Amino acid sequence: MKWKIETTGESYQHELEDVVRAFEPFASLSPEGEAVSAVVTAEGTVAETNIKCKNYPTISRKYEIQNSDSPLLVKRQLKRFLKRDFYDFLSAALNRTLSYGSLTGIRPTKLFYELLEEGKDPEKELVEYFRVSEEKARLVRTIVDTQKGTYATETEKYDFFVNIPFCPSRCHYCSFLSEVINPKKGNLPLYVDALIRDIRCAVPKKPRRAIYVGGGTPTSLSPELLDRVLEAIDAKGEEFTVEAGRPETLTEEKIAVMNRRGVTRVSVNPQTFKQETLDLIGRRHSVEDIYRAYRAVRDGGAFDVNMDFITMLPGETFEDFKYSLDQAIDLAPENITVHSLSIKRGSVFAEQKYDNFSDRTAEKMSSYALETLEKAGYSPYYMYRQKNTTGRLENVGYAKKGKICKYNVDIMEETHDVYASGAGAISKRIFGDGLIRRLAEVKEIKGYLERIGEIIDKKIEFFKG
Repeated sequence: MKWKIETTGESYQHELEDVVRAFEPFASLSPEGEAVSAVVTAEGTVAETNIKCKNYPTISRKYEIQNSDSPLLVKRQLKRFLKRDFYDFLSAALNRTLSYGSLTGIRPTKLFYELLEEGKDPEKELVEYFRVSEEKARLVRTIVDTQKGTYATETEKYDFFVNIPFCPSRCHYCSFLSEVINPKKGNLPLYVDALIRDIRCAVPKKPRRAIYVGGGTPTSLSPELLDRVLEAIDAKGEEFTVEAGRPETLTEEKIAVMNRRGVTRVSVNPQTFKQETLDLIGRRHSVEDIYRAYRAVRDGGAFDVNMDFITMLPGETFEDFKYSLDQAIDLAPENITVHSLSIKRGSVFAEQKYDNFSDRTAEKMSSYALETLEKAGYSPYYMYRQKNTTGRLENVGYAKKGKICKYNVDIMEETHDVYASGAGAISKRIFGDGLIRRLAEVKEIKGYLERIGEIIDKKIEFFKG
């Protein structure tokens, strides 16, 4: 069913359009669609919503506005009222419900913390007000419980992110601006030279909490270039993660470099243990490469290991996903992350118009992951949601007791300053009252190399004071 939204204010328009998109493929936006008016008004401490559409029952409700002397809190409440009631309208019109109800943001846990600050029972509010399913509300609460002792601690410290946007090949689900490595090009040494200048340009006045080297695939670099980058980072015993997402890039020499330079956590990401799927999604390695890489990391140092998996990969059944997850549990990495496949603009899957819709298979995979990993001694500890996933589900990181990745919690909950270096990296400064300032570096590698001096000047200015 196609819809055309008529409302007041650009911010409301965007929020309401996201609610429609959440119902895809059962609903879509179109200038020729059914016109629906969705409006919220406020007078004093009373707000009123009105959702009207020809041939459908009107929804009109009144709400009491809390803390009406705060414009920010009033705006937040008005959006909640309107989105929830618009969700109710669409849910009734389509005879469909969504696991996350009226929530469209990427950080459900952030809402949970906001509700706590407002003195409410967050789990109850998620279910009864926001229409979140009981299973997903419990998942959010469990994550918040697991984060205790990590969330918003050591906020006087900062996190450090380094981006190495190179990969041996492009995965078909990926839209990150990463460059496929061509040995004939000189970009790798040039990029490392610029990156080291970037890393060293802004020396923070406070201590470092966690380091994360991502990409791309950082272990696409040669041992010599990887060593230069990790040396420049100069770890002093902090949590230190390096993504080695493509197992074919891991060698004993690179593992030795990471061990020598103080890396504490390595991501070895299978995505699946089904060879036909690996071939189909553009990953140029074998299932045996996954096992080899995992064994090599275990033998090469006292690293914590993370393994990533994706639900709803093309051609995979629930039994395929179950097999992959069960294999991972048998290997017993400290962390396992389960992603919902997102069809991202610019990815090969988007170009091929791959349809990841399943109706209920994705939910079954997600539920199996939660139930099975908890039984195996893992707890969910961070989550985020992306657009264009089946059922608008979630990405969840699971950890064994005492093995939470601080950086993942910090970056998702936006509680710590982030010093970021590399093409496309985004630095953040966290201020009070929800204010966050961001500084994005040039995305394209060519532009990054050409403008590194300008990038450094901007970063030094950004972190002044």
